[in-house]
Amino acid sequence: MFIDRPRLHFNGCYICKTTYIRHGENSFQDQFYRPWHLVEYYRYLRFFPEGVVLMLTTPDDPMTSLAHLRQRTPRNPAVLTGHYRLHEDRVIMVLKKHGTQGKMSVNNRYRARHNRATSSDLEEQNYHLELQINSYRNRLHTQLAWQGYSIFMKLRNGAESTSKFELPTNRYPPFWFSRVKSYTAESENPLQ
Repeated sequence: MFIDRPRLHFNGCYICKTTYIRHGENSFQDQFYRPWHLVEYYRYLRFFPEGVVLMLTTPDDPMTSLAHLRQRTPRNPAVLTGHYRLHEDRVIMVLKKHGTQGKMSVNNRYRARHNRATSSDLEEQNYHLELQINSYRNRLHTQLAWQGYSIFMKLRNGAESTSKFELPTNRYPPFWFSRVKSYTAESENPLQ
């Protein structure tokens, strides 16, 4: 039956908040001062019915970040776009990082020249994610738990590398669904 079968929600966003503590750099004036940093960031996943997925990783809270995921073709270069497929209770996604190439204003010419000189020769970067759809109490299909995460990189000289990550629950907590009213304000096609 459709209600019991694992599925994704399209009228909102899946949100994951990650918090961890890391060491800071020692001061050169005081050797006994050892700073600690509390790092907090969010990952957002937005799914569309036709198989398009958007992902944003940012330190900004949901109130300011969810507007970046409103359209299928985002203007923010930090938003990754890709496709997903459902396989039983798993969601398999491939996301691509977009380059920031394009026309530059006169004020940004020096900055762009400086970034070109310091950036790597990265030609393509793909993110492969595998998440499991879970229900929590009486809320059906509201949690996405990490099952696999890897990054494929291809350099301009032809070298390729794949990085596969371990997924401890303290560094990769599950995504939780949150309804966003502005995502259901309009419809492009009638339901089929």
